[in-house]
Amino acid sequence: MMKTKNKPVSFWRRVPKVQIHEHIDCSLRPYSMLDMWSKIGFSASKLAFPAEIVALWNGEGQKTLSPSGRGAFVANARRKAAQLYSDWVSSYAKESLNNYLAAIGFHVLPLMHDMDNLTRIVAERIEDAVKDGHIAIELRFAPQLHLGPTGTENSLDDVMRATIAGLKGSPIPVKLIVCALRHEDGTMAEKLADLAIKYRRYVGKFDLAASETTFPGVLKWWIPAAKRVKAAGIGLTIHLWETNEPTAEDIALLDEVGVPLVGHGVRGHMQGNRVIEVCLTSNVVTGQYPTFSDHPVDQLYRSGVFLTLNTDGTLFTQTTLSLEYKRIADTFGWTAADFLSVNLTAVEATSFSPSLKARLKAQLKRGFAAL
Repeated sequence: MMKTKNKPVSFWRRVPKVQIHEHIDCSLRPYSMLDMWSKIGFSASKLAFPAEIVALWNGEGQKTLSPSGRGAFVANARRKAAQLYSDWVSSYAKESLNNYLAAIGFHVLPLMHDMDNLTRIVAERIEDAVKDGHIAIELRFAPQLHLGPTGTENSLDDVMRATIAGLKGSPIPVKLIVCALRHEDGTMAEKLADLAIKYRRYVGKFDLAASETTFPGVLKWWIPAAKRVKAAGIGLTIHLWETNEPTAEDIALLDEVGVPLVGHGVRGHMQGNRVIEVCLTSNVVTGQYPTFSDHPVDQLYRSGVFLTLNTDGTLFTQTTLSLEYKRIADTFGWTAADFLSVNLTAVEATSFSPSLKARLKAQLKRGFAAL
């Protein structure tokens, strides 16, 4: 198959692709965020918006224009405001882990406490995935983060129903991944297991996410819920080995439960036959590796590790899956055959039915053969 180095992003958007590791709450459209915040009131955020962005969004300076002129002025100003906001919030989040968490907590989650917003965010993410050439995607989220400011405004069922509403009408297959979080406990994990099982038609996997640095390894309180979910026919994945090296206990616990997928998973060489969910740009943005060329994705792939390519999120990293492909092609010289291989691995790692997997694999092979 053809070489792909130095191809434009537009080329990569035409390439069929499958993604299995992206967080909904890290993948909002900056324009939509400003639109939603304008309805709440920018001043309500505990992390102040830059004044220039607010002024642009509000169309300040347009009062002397004609009605038609005002409309064009505001439209252009808002597009500029969205780009400036994208640059600002991503730069802010990249400064430190505390900033990254603050950006999510103060600028993202308040928007996702509103169930109509949540539905819109999910629907828009799928629209963007389709435009980026996705033919299937799995989206992960922690429903417990969207219960409202006090945690009582919405129920877990409310959150799940609003999220599922965003999937309706999707032109591509989509499955949800429900995430327990490392700073929580087994009680919440069991509630989330109940939720995943109740909505198993839409939920493909159960995950353990959040800070591996603060709460390292495979946490034992997650195991009972994971076993129950797996017994119900739902898949398992876990965020692991992004910041810490694998341990023998990690391996033993994953083997005990039967976890076939590791989110990130780029540290060490003890993955065995598990599939790792590589997120190149995310790892560089969060400081795991100084540059793209330092990232081990190529070394892992060449050594026979089963891996997939993913974004992790599009907001703070300002990336897309097409841009991830371009960076890997330009940095490591991957060919179309390499990208087809990891996409076939991704399909096999999805939670879709065997018949749908077969159709997706055939679609990928046709798409890459046409390059």
